[in-house]
Amino acid sequence: MKARPDAFGKRRRSRDERGSGTILALGIAMVLLGAGAVGVLWAGISVGIHRAASAADLVGLSAAQALQSGDDPCETAQRIATNHRVELKRCEVEGETVSVVVGVQLRLGALGTPTLTRPARAGPIGTP
Repeated sequence: MKARPDAFGKRRRSRDERGSGTILALGIAMVLLGAGAVGVLWAGISVGIHRAASAADLVGLSAAQALQSGDDPCETAQRIATNHRVELKRCEVEGETVSVVVGVQLRLGALGTPTLTRPARAGPIGTP
């Protein structure tokens, strides 16, 4: 290290700061990469939740329509769920109302494969 004079004329040793910009850039890149990974994970889970809710509504409405037509509502619910690649977890008929619960399996790579479940009810208007 070379000694250089400061503002008062005294000689001081300068610190070698070469490479500090590289470390700073790497730190910023790691933070941005982490934020991007969290964003992708969040988006995947959000899409899974919406897919499960939509599938539950569709399966429930199809089962209620089958009940009104005199067909087996739970068999129809199972068929519709299978066609849309979701799992029918539960199907209950209470009078003219059908309640279903469907599950969607997420594939999150190293984080696992959790199953998101969503319920739905369908029947004539005015039934509790």
